[in-house]
Amino acid sequence: MPLTVPSLRLPAVRCLFPVLLAFALLVSTALAAPGLATRPGVTMAISPPEVTAKSVYVVDMTSGVELYAKDPYAHLQVGSIVKIATALVVVNTVGLDEQVLIQESDLVNVDEYSNMALVAGDTLTVRLLLYGLLIPSGNDAARALARHVGSKLSGSEDTRIATEAFIKEMNAYAATLGLKDSRFTVPDGIDTPNSYSSAYDVTILTRELMKNETLRSIVREPAYRFVSVGPEARVYEKSTTNNRLGQSAVVGVKTGTTLMAGGNVVLAREVNGGTNVVLITIIGAEHTYTTGNADTPDARWTDADTIMSAMDASFTWTAPNADGVLPGLSEELAVWNLQFQDPPAIPIPTGDAVPLGYQLQVGTPAEPGVRSGALYLYYGEDRVGSIPIFQAGEPAAWSSSTRIAA
Repeated sequence: MPLTVPSLRLPAVRCLFPVLLAFALLVSTALAAPGLATRPGVTMAISPPEVTAKSVYVVDMTSGVELYAKDPYAHLQVGSIVKIATALVVVNTVGLDEQVLIQESDLVNVDEYSNMALVAGDTLTVRLLLYGLLIPSGNDAARALARHVGSKLSGSEDTRIATEAFIKEMNAYAATLGLKDSRFTVPDGIDTPNSYSSAYDVTILTRELMKNETLRSIVREPAYRFVSVGPEARVYEKSTTNNRLGQSAVVGVKTGTTLMAGGNVVLAREVNGGTNVVLITIIGAEHTYTTGNADTPDARWTDADTIMSAMDASFTWTAPNADGVLPGLSEELAVWNLQFQDPPAIPIPTGDAVPLGYQLQVGTPAEPGVRSGALYLYYGEDRVGSIPIFQAGEPAAWSSSTRIAA
């Protein structure tokens, strides 16, 4: 049973170690896992910059530390960002080299919807359709993949039945990730009633996409050119819809716009010399359609630029066990006979406006090298992430039923 040392949430400039914590509070909370924090508060110590978007969530995926949040759980249409969930269900269900014969039911009005210009009767692999799904945001690719995968899930070749089975699997997959603010009704993200997600849920989905080597490599590509695998040997080529790819160290991932959803984008940005990756999710930015796919203005890009500029001005990245980052932490860890194991660098607020603090949660003594606690990080009073800690050397002794920091 872990215990939390509760009084260490203090400014980093103060020495934390001398505080006597006799008979610290024993709690049954599970040790936090690295990654995104669970249901972070909507009020952050560090306010996001002013943007047009209805919802924003920004997190350092590498360390799991949150940077900004603006109404991150709002239920909103997210447009083609839904295709991140589509891609994840596809790669988790079928092989990349499976061949798909394109049908008329897969096609879309190319003057109205984003597409990869599929032609009925052509044959493409699942891998090639994923390129068309994620780079030009092809609705036709989404339909073809949903039909193909759904037919395997349902055992039916009927397009409607297969697509419904695929959508059911999208929602089941969302549930396995613990998503509480998402409901999918289509595989391509077109406006439909009762379909929604949130900036927080989109960020979790994007984290899963970035873990997948195939999908991560696809969303890094600015364009593609390939030949279909059928006898037609048709050349397919398209460019990305991600206008910030390759700029400001952005290495992915996905866009989405509809009349109801407005402008949406989730970006993966390398920071700290490429050691850390920050996910920037922007939902419901100002976006006005004119005719066809032409649109003006498209404020999601200026929103993204504003957030990245604020990030550069407000944070530096440093290892949590570096000298002076968390005064007293090394002594605390020594008392409990604990250590980090190659901890990621964490975003440190610049200046003195928001203090950086920590809270140490200590688990049952364990064998050396076994996880035995977590370091919770705070910006002011807001918990923004956690880093696992491990037993060092021989397990420290317990006093009665608690471990005492002194």
